[in-house]
Amino acid sequence: MADDLETKVEIAEAQVEIADAKEDLRDALHQINDRVEEGVARFRPDRGIRKRPVASACLAGALGFALGVESGEVAIVGLLLLGGAIFLAGEKKVDDADESERI
Repeated sequence: MADDLETKVEIAEAQVEIADAKEDLRDALHQINDRVEEGVARFRPDRGIRKRPVASACLAGALGFALGVESGEVAIVGLLLLGGAIFLAGEKKVDDADESERI
């Protein structure tokens, strides 16, 4: 009789441990899914274009200007404009990242 009671207690403890482990696993899975969704959202170019349409248009214009110019001197100016646009876009991204870390 005592062995049956001990066995039942051990089974109940094992079931509690299994339930806790399942809950921990679900929590970990939710965290992983959230991180994956954030990572995928970062790589979506349409999101950046929608957030910063003017910067995107300037970047596209500078790239088109740099690639479409026949003169070497003017192409250098276009590349400088492209570099400036990329720099400003990167600076804005760093500012956004700092802002999200503060929250």
